[in-house]
Amino acid sequence: MALSNNERAPELSNIVKDAVREEILAIWTNLPCEVVSYDPDAVTVEVKPLIRVPVRTPEGSIKMIEIPILQDVPVMFPCAGGFTITHPINVKDECVVSFSSRNIDLWWQSGGVQNPFDTRHHDLSDGFAFFKPQSQAKKIKNISTENLEIRSDDNATKIQITPDGIINFFGKKAVFDCDVEMKKSLTVNGLIKSLEDVVAKTVSLISHLTTGVKSGPDTSGPPQQ
Repeated sequence: MALSNNERAPELSNIVKDAVREEILAIWTNLPCEVVSYDPDAVTVEVKPLIRVPVRTPEGSIKMIEIPILQDVPVMFPCAGGFTITHPINVKDECVVSFSSRNIDLWWQSGGVQNPFDTRHHDLSDGFAFFKPQSQAKKIKNISTENLEIRSDDNATKIQITPDGIINFFGKKAVFDCDVEMKKSLTVNGLIKSLEDVVAKTVSLISHLTTGVKSGPDTSGPPQQ
């Protein structure tokens, strides 16, 4: 690779600029990555950075190299106030890793206020994995521009909240493993099935006895025309 004018006849200002530029290039901020493995107990991932970086060889040429696998990267689920929104994480899922300005080792191990273990800053060892940015190759489709949705990538299963205050459930079945209380009316367009008893007020459909019933003819139904 041909030498630049600055390399042939360096000036002090250009030498300083080159030194500053090298320091800036050593500061890591964010990188798109791909999941290599996921540990749900430790809540960490191993990820492969998806952007190569240029490195000057001893011969003076520029070579593009891959960044090594980042290990033990904490996963950032949305959480606060005693609640957390979680989701599965699969191998080859895309994420963005954001790098802390200081060493996070002791904080990650023990929480609370900690001294940095060493003086490294914006280092590849101090990342947090956020899910997810979407490359054009893996972006989801049919994103609602009007409603809030929690959905599967294929859009077949989702919870939808509309600006009008309507909550829609889409999928094969909604299963409630708890009591469900309705404080207003219930409208059903399909069949209602009960595999056990049905109680209206205090009246049981199974144990209720009807009195004062008189027998009628063998056949019944609407009068014949």
